[in-house]
Amino acid sequence: MPETALIISATAPVPVDNGKRVVLHGLLQYLVDRLGPENVHYAIVDSPGGPRPDFPGVAHRLDRPGALSQLATLARRVPTDRSYTVQEAMFGAASLRDQIHHLVAWLRPDIEVYDTLRLGQHAPDAPRGRRRILYLDDLFSVRYDRILAVDERGDVDINPLGEFAANVPAPLRALIRHRAVYRPVLRMERDRIRRAEARVVHGFDESLLVNIDEVHRLRRLAGTDRVRVVHGMLPAVTPPPRAPADPPELVFLGRLNIPHNDDAICSFIRAAMGELVRRHPDIRLRIIGKDPSDALLSLVGRYSPNIVLEGFVADLDDVFSTATVSLAPLRFGSGVKIKMLDALARGVPTLATTVSVEGVPVTHDGQGGCYVEDDLTRWPDLIDEMIDRTHNTQLSKAAVEFFDSVYGRDVVTAQYDDIFGLSAPAVAGAPRPVA
Repeated sequence: MPETALIISATAPVPVDNGKRVVLHGLLQYLVDRLGPENVHYAIVDSPGGPRPDFPGVAHRLDRPGALSQLATLARRVPTDRSYTVQEAMFGAASLRDQIHHLVAWLRPDIEVYDTLRLGQHAPDAPRGRRRILYLDDLFSVRYDRILAVDERGDVDINPLGEFAANVPAPLRALIRHRAVYRPVLRMERDRIRRAEARVVHGFDESLLVNIDEVHRLRRLAGTDRVRVVHGMLPAVTPPPRAPADPPELVFLGRLNIPHNDDAICSFIRAAMGELVRRHPDIRLRIIGKDPSDALLSLVGRYSPNIVLEGFVADLDDVFSTATVSLAPLRFGSGVKIKMLDALARGVPTLATTVSVEGVPVTHDGQGGCYVEDDLTRWPDLIDEMIDRTHNTQLSKAAVEFFDSVYGRDVVTAQYDDIFGLSAPAVAGAPRPVA
């Protein structure tokens, strides 16, 4: 009889528009391929009445705690329990715990996947599947450290909640935007969540992180080797024929209303664009993304027509086919940058900062089609090297080879087989084998 699997998350696996959804959708699709859609369940913690996203498998909706419930849990647990985090409190309601316990008891899945410690806190002691997995995404303790470090510089408008803001009651969202509030809160939460991350992994067979450096960090902190890296299963692509533009064409992709993207492209323009235009008067920078800031609009105007704001572009194949170099100049942020992997998969040489390649096992010297340099004032020299046609062709070939060796579907499928203890389904009519 086929095994069954259950994923519990507060994030729908579609649309596949960010790094977290890439991993969640990949895990879901993998399990559907291995076990069949009727045997894979995906439970979304959501508000009542929301539309059911279209994805494979059997969907379940769990009621998200309301604002009053969240505030009550926060007031009851956080002041009295120094090991409890604000993140856990937002999903800590007994009503949600009971829903999860009832669903697990009813389904009795062989494989359980819990999305981050926010939901992992509710994994029941029994029943317990053959394989219980915690998907941590990245370490929030590290993320908060970096937000605090960036805030010290004082040159970036910090949104401390980021995309987690949707899970926080509106009164708290407004309050925590004030620097005098979020700095002590972030310090407190960083210290608590570091302890929570070290604690929670002991309740799972495997805990998954997208960044190998953070895997090593958490293993040391928790004193266990049951922490491992997981790669997202990106959609299979056939690299389009490349015809790099002449004059050279640089491309930056990302949602421009996210602080780390806005800071990245503005910092690049300030540090490097003037010198690039001096050396290459016809060079062009294409910025693909919606909702530019006033600061970015001002910089674009200063360098018109060398910089073009193009808004949202649905099909990036045409963009990548003529791009000479893809830029990833992030100075802060966390998680794997999917747009950078999209570029490498299509053979576009990439110039990045250390933050941008975090979690991506690429060398810094171009061997994987990517150069890494944190000093943006040095980028014009590197771009000069990368736009040389012969070298650009070599980098393009190296980018595709690197992507296929690390993120190719066969490679990632084998990784998931090892994580879940599964193997390819047998021919029709035969039982599905498990490792």
